Amino acid sequence: MDVRRLRSGELLAGVSAVGLVIALFAEWFEGENAWQTLKITLVATLAVALLALTLVVLTLTSRAVAMAVSAAAITVGAAAVASVLLLYRIVLDEPGDNAAVEIGPGAYLGLLFVLGCAAGAWRTLADERTGTSASRRQTERVLAVRGPPRPPPPGRDPGRGQGPRARPK
Repeated sequence: MDVRRLRSGELLAGVSAVGLVIALFAEWFEGENAWQTLKITLVATLAVALLALTLVVLTLTSRAVAMAVSAAAITVGAAAVASVLLLYRIVLDEPGDNAAVEIGPGAYLGLLFVLGCAAGAWRTLADERTGTSASRRQTERVLAVRGPPRPPPPGRDPGRGQGPRARPK
């Protein structure tokens, strides 16, 4: 496990996921926390937090980048769904000063942390960082497995770029 492998996207996603889990215990609606008031939205919100933490763990432990990239892509999709559900619940279902239910700070923090998980996962997808020593080592391992380059096929002159089917001049 190498903590130096964590980039800004994974750090943002991890901090947002921890903040989201903590925000679930804060006051969301009418003095109740998310565990008491949310149903489907709670499942989507928990999925985002778990996926963002999975992204961080896979980045720390996995040699293949594909695992972390897959987790980031799934996290972005899940966060989009959870964001829409939370926006609906905060903006449309419990709107304004005339609402029967008061919106607590946990709801806004939860939405902010879900968006933070999405932004961190998106940043992870965009950050290839191929110039690091870890990237070079991984490339060298892949090239070492392939072995030495193969010779060109017979009857082909690599200097002229003509294959065996080339017409004579």
